[in-house]
Amino acid sequence: MLHLEFVLPGPPVSYQTSDKASLKAWRATVKAEAAKSWTSSPLTGKLKFVLLNFHNGDKPPLDDDNMVKPIRDALNNFVYGDDRQIRYSETIQIPIDDPIRVRKASAILLAAFSKGNEFLYVRVEDAPEFIQLPG
Repeated sequence: MLHLEFVLPGPPVSYQTSDKASLKAWRATVKAEAAKSWTSSPLTGKLKFVLLNFHNGDKPPLDDDNMVKPIRDALNNFVYGDDRQIRYSETIQIPIDDPIRVRKASAILLAAFSKGNEFLYVRVEDAPEFIQLPG
């Protein structure tokens, strides 16, 4: 079940940045964007976290773990009670000008994509009942 989806302006701020004020402001931006549609108490079950980073150029601006951590931290104790609830996570970094197949995509994702600016799409949903191991 989908619980929350929203978009953020890009580029993201790295967890490893030396500019801690920028990191704090980025976390506040993440929480403010989530708060526009999140009005419930924190979730308690097992969750899946999805992050798509539509960036300019061929090379992503950050490595995925330094990009994801500030976003997940901003949602901790707000959207979910503890980030240990995230049992399944997907991070995809996509050049915004790459060809993309669109079929049954989220309206929120498509609206952001249609503007042509770099952005991040965040989604929190229930974790799958089972994990398909790679084979």
